[in-house]
Parts: sequence; C-alpha cells; structure tokens
Amino acid sequence: MNFEYYQEFLMCQSKGLKQQSKDALERFICSFSDFSEKQTWVTENLSDLEVHSNGRLRNELFEELVFPVLADGYKNKQVHLMIWLVKFSKNLYQNQPLWHKIHGVTPYEIIRECYDLEPENTEIRDLCLQLGLEGIQYAIHEWPCGILLGPDGATKEACQAELVNVNFLRTLDHSGKYESQLADYENKLHEYMKR
Repeated sequence: MNFEYYQEFLMCQSKGLKQQSKDALERFICSFSDFSEKQTWVTENLSDLEVHSNGRLRNELFEELVFPVLADGYKNKQVHLMIWLVKFSKNLYQNQPLWHKIHGVTPYEIIRECYDLEPENTEIRDLCLQLGLEGIQYAIHEWPCGILLGPDGATKEACQAELVNVNFLRTLDHSGKYESQLADYENKLHEYMKR
C-alpha cells in the first residue's frame, strides 16, 4: 500500500481537482497487495475517513476498501466493524449489489445483532434506539391510511412483532424521553390490527 497516493488524493480533493483526485484514489486502491493490508488500513483509519455532506464516503473508497472489510467483519461478528457498517448504511443503500452481498440485511437488523452480542455497549444501545425510532417514523408516515412494515403494508404478524419491538425500545429509553412516541405507535399498531 502506498499511502502517498492517498495523501495526493486528499490534497487534490481539497483543491477541487476532480480528475486528479479520482486518479490518485485509483492508484491508492490498486497499491494494496492483499486483503490483510486492506483490513489493517481500514480498521486503523475508519474514524478519520471523510464523510461528505450527503452522509456517504466516496464511492470508490467504500466499494473497494471499506465495504469488503466491514462485510468480512459482519460475517465474523466483529462488533466494532458491524457498527461501522451501520454508520455507512447510506453507502449501502446507494449500491444495491453491495447490499445484496450481505443479503439485504437492514442497519437496524445489524445493530440488533450487535446488541445481542454486547447488550451493555452504550453506543450500540443508542444506535438501536435511534434506528428503531427512525423505523417507527417510516412505518407511520402514511397514517391513518396504514402502517408500512415491508413493501406492501403491515400484516397482523408484523404488527405483533412490532409490539415486541416497542417494548424492547422502551428498555433502551432510560430517560423516558420517547415514551409518548412509543405509546402513540403502540396505539396505532393496535388500532391497525383491529381494522
């Protein structure tokens, strides 16, 4: 791996030199000798990688270096890499072929797996609550017409599973800050199931 190419990429990017930064990044990606070298560089630099205003990493960087390492971490249940996979979920949603490589598992499903592995980890608990609340907002965005849990609306079984999930989210909401939101969702689920 030739780190000078990465520094060149960063310099060209900061100057707005699009083609030169693209070329330097391509040289950097090609300079890795094997997967082990990619793993080392990615794990050492994850927190320093520049995320654009759209919440995503540069596509080539994500596809060629970051995703393979995070996907391997997910496969091997390495919690710290699974958390990063959740954090870079916008890159995954943008790139369906990559997302299918991890079987289309959602960020919430990944963070729930992390919770099962490390239930006392506060970062995981916070991400679980945040993603769970975002899921609720999506599920009820067409209310009162219906609740969306899946592509075709919610089944009775899906609503029952969501009621269990609401109770789980309550255990994460230590301050009770989101209790009214959770209770409202719970009421909507019950009402929807009665219809």
